[in-house]
Amino acid sequence: MYSLGNIKAVLTLLLAVLLSSLTAQNLLRNCDLEQLTGCPTIHGQISKCKYWSSPGNGTTDYLHACNTGNMGVPDNQFGHQAARSGDAYANIISYYPQSGQYREYLQAKLACRLQAGKSYIVSFWVSCADDSHYGIDAIGAHLTVDKLVQPNDDVITLNEDVDITNPLGHPLDNKDEWVEIHSTYVAQGGEKYITIGNFLYNGELTITSFPSWERSYASYFVDDISVESIEPILDLGPDTTICANDSITFDISAICDNATLTWEDGSTNKVRTITTPGTYSLEGLIGCTDFYDAITISSTPDPGYFLPPDTVICPDKLIDIIPEGTYNTYYWQDGSDQPVYTTDIEGQYWLEVTDAYGCVYSDSINVDGMTEPVFYLGADTLFCLGQEVTLDPGIDSAFHHFLWSDYSKGTQLTVSDSGEYWLHVSNPCGEMTDTIRISTYNCNPAIAAPNAFTPNADGLNDVFILKAENISNFKMYIYDRWGTLIYESSALEEGWNGDYKGSPAPVGTYAWLAIYDIGAGDVERETKKISGTVVLLR
Repeated sequence: MYSLGNIKAVLTLLLAVLLSSLTAQNLLRNCDLEQLTGCPTIHGQISKCKYWSSPGNGTTDYLHACNTGNMGVPDNQFGHQAARSGDAYANIISYYPQSGQYREYLQAKLACRLQAGKSYIVSFWVSCADDSHYGIDAIGAHLTVDKLVQPNDDVITLNEDVDITNPLGHPLDNKDEWVEIHSTYVAQGGEKYITIGNFLYNGELTITSFPSWERSYASYFVDDISVESIEPILDLGPDTTICANDSITFDISAICDNATLTWEDGSTNKVRTITTPGTYSLEGLIGCTDFYDAITISSTPDPGYFLPPDTVICPDKLIDIIPEGTYNTYYWQDGSDQPVYTTDIEGQYWLEVTDAYGCVYSDSINVDGMTEPVFYLGADTLFCLGQEVTLDPGIDSAFHHFLWSDYSKGTQLTVSDSGEYWLHVSNPCGEMTDTIRISTYNCNPAIAAPNAFTPNADGLNDVFILKAENISNFKMYIYDRWGTLIYESSALEEGWNGDYKGSPAPVGTYAWLAIYDIGAGDVERETKKISGTVVLLR
């Protein structure tokens, strides 16, 4: 009997709601550009801003208060501007006509992939650098599944509209304050990179000029970047109950492969399968947002094996297969849906049930055909003293009950004494008894022969006779020195009186031969020979 019902319930988080609170989540890591891998010292070191980079050869700058010179905050080689928050921001040149279509971009990977059809608020803040001679209108952000790759230091050409952009025709010319660029974005699904910059060619731009300027480009500080989910991103889900022996799997990697999260047991696995009831929690960072969620998992009662043990069926009889417990639905191997299954045919039967929780379990039972017991212990037998014989009815123990004459209950009985032995066997279809009689005898042969005799009628040693025990089928032959048979006998108690053909045989030496069997009854027989000489004296 076996159980097929433990079908794994796999709940995969392709994850719709993770925050316990309703706080929106910024999916960007280091969204305020404060985390650094090293203090910037020269032009073009955006790689020192953790998680951020340039997609090409443009020399995007990282500015941080750790530098007190040209790459510092608030004062740097591009002018003076306090960070919108913290102590750092980036700088990109978005228009530089003396260098053709030169562009600088800012790029990062999201902590979580965007989900198709979900809405996100994308925003970032810009301020035109003091040394800019120009201001332009087309500063925007684009979200993609794969990294955008900049051809050398030229404009990145898109085959679609920029996702989020400053309104075209309105150049960004504020050098004193930070200006927010933001919009709602509906995801196509799978987007995990954001790239910020100018995606239009020079001739497509609306451009303004400043009367006082130092450098012939449009340069912008960038700070506080955000890709926020309007709906929360991930969810351990509500407290739930799983079927006995099933599991629930949380797959965070499917959406948030770059989130920093830790389970209550200290593990940081992005995929976790849970089989044991209990409360499980997850906390850490998703982008720039703290995260915590917990779920309590319960388990339904385990029905185990709910069909009876394997059984037998007798000829012309019916049996009822009755499962233990009560279930909402029943489905037998032939499609019947009743709680009890009645049959008169041997074979394997299985049942699939659905319990009150909607959990599905299966079990099976083997039904073997059987008749009343038939066996034979064998004919009455004879064997040698000191030996053993094993009585075996030749039937297996399944569904049979054995009772021997000594009240033992094994499938065999080993005996070494003579007597009458019986076996009673019963099974669900009937019973039978058989008896066997065992006899024993001494199987060790012994033969003694004199080496001379004197047939002179004095009553002493007048006959040549063999003394023997535990033999059968005895025959003895006596020959003279020329090989003539002069006497034979098949009676052990008879001997040669020294005559040949009614007259006394001559004095001399005669040869004798005895042939006999050892063993008797059903004991294996073996024929033996023994010979010698005897001297006849008068």
